[in-house]
Amino acid sequence: MRVEIKRNKDISVYEVPVVQGMKVMDVLDYIYANLDHTLAYYRHSSCCQAICGRCACRLNGRTILACAEIVDIDAEKMFLEPGEGTLVRDLVVIR
Repeated sequence: MRVEIKRNKDISVYEVPVVQGMKVMDVLDYIYANLDHTLAYYRHSSCCQAICGRCACRLNGRTILACAEIVDIDAEKMFLEPGEGTLVRDLVVIR
């Protein structure tokens, strides 16, 4: 799947293999581990249950929690951008 991530004024594009049941957090983890170690996003092993809300971002214009949102494997691409708040870097914001 083509994954586009808004990073400041630029858009980074990645090709990520997706499988049924993958969450957006899994996609971000794959990108960080295999394609781009500079990607900044909230990875919080203490939650990952859609409780704390730190991983909130926008997927195709809709606010989601990356740890809970299942990837639509039939979609051709996904566009991720930071959620509401003061931008720190990439997908990390302070609310």
